[in-house]
Amino acid sequence: MLSWFKKKKPETNQPQQEEKDESDFVEDDTQVVTNEDKELEEKGFDPIAQVQEQDKENEGIADPDKLEYIGYLDLSGDEMLQVVLNLKNFPNDDEIRHVEGYEKGGRICADKKVVSKARSVGKEMVKQIGKKILSGSLNLTKVSFPIRVMIPKTALETAVHGTSIFPLYITKATMTPDFLERFKLVITATLSSFFWTNTFLKPLNPILGETLQASYNDGTQIYCEQIMHHPPVSYFLVYGPNKKYKYYGYYLVEGRAGLNSVTIINKGKRSIEFNDGQKIDFDFPNELYSGTFFGQLRQESINKITFQDKANGLQCIIDIGKVKKKTSDYFQADITCKGQKVSTVFGTYIGFINFDNVRYWDYRYVVPFKIKMEKQPLESDHKNRSDLQSLKAGDIPMAQKNKELLENIQRNDRKLREQNEKQKKQKK
Repeated sequence: MLSWFKKKKPETNQPQQEEKDESDFVEDDTQVVTNEDKELEEKGFDPIAQVQEQDKENEGIADPDKLEYIGYLDLSGDEMLQVVLNLKNFPNDDEIRHVEGYEKGGRICADKKVVSKARSVGKEMVKQIGKKILSGSLNLTKVSFPIRVMIPKTALETAVHGTSIFPLYITKATMTPDFLERFKLVITATLSSFFWTNTFLKPLNPILGETLQASYNDGTQIYCEQIMHHPPVSYFLVYGPNKKYKYYGYYLVEGRAGLNSVTIINKGKRSIEFNDGQKIDFDFPNELYSGTFFGQLRQESINKITFQDKANGLQCIIDIGKVKKKTSDYFQADITCKGQKVSTVFGTYIGFINFDNVRYWDYRYVVPFKIKMEKQPLESDHKNRSDLQSLKAGDIPMAQKNKELLENIQRNDRKLREQNEKQKKQKK
């Protein structure tokens, strides 16, 4: 633990943290304290003191009407197919980065309201739980945050949001028998999705047993379920048009805060299987949010993401942010086949992706497709949550009340399961 935290005492004895278990604290060597955090700690700098308390308790962090995938393509199935058939390589005449790209890398939060709200609630949380929450040792998924800092979507929806480019690139991949070309298209679909899915807005934590059903107009079917509470595990299953591919896996997320940063660690795994048997396995990068209390609030995808097709000997290990003389959002890596280099990927997840100087993705030309939630879903569907409904309606006090009610039910259910397991062991 950093010495800065040893010197400070919590300002209240009213924590909003659930019961501790082994997953509460860091047990691996994942880097969660940034160099900036260390420098602030050495200087004895208190970032909390920089935040002005101007939060409005009955006001949400974002306008719900602006969260409904504005600008996404809402096309018929036939129109989507034409977009896929017309997909060509893009001009490769510049190294474009989005205008919100930060000078050192990643993407800034340009919404001042979101920045102000998030920082104010962050300060409130530190007061309630204590400054140990900023030590990097506390798993933030075990902390109950005020609902006014969240959006009326659960993490199940934000998880499947990453498929919004799949109807273009993965459907294109089903049209070629070339295993290497498919491999490139899977990498493209994955890395380009960061541009659309990386957000500064916190979703609601899914409840155990919560489900999601959705689709795209091309026939893609999406299913998701929260299968574990702690640690939180979200499982997803996607069938492409005519089941020409299957995408499945799970999210296993932890969050840890430093003095002026938050790191989101995703230990999940995922795979894509094509109907001729090719299978590509890959994982997730981590996410770093810097400037959480002062300075420029920004987000970066960090660390490695590995793609592997074991049957065909294909592999690509992308270590984001390791390209010399480039910002931290750049990446460059070789694709190897049985140990021999067969291609090189280069680009930035906020601009473009090239394979061997051929441009596969450019944010100026590619627009994601609009996902459609099931109109008659199961009773366990995420949209049926009372706290989500109240939050979407703008009733923050009722949303908070409903959220606490659901959390208490979930805690009680967990205790009953633990008691049952204990009784089973005693009988043995």
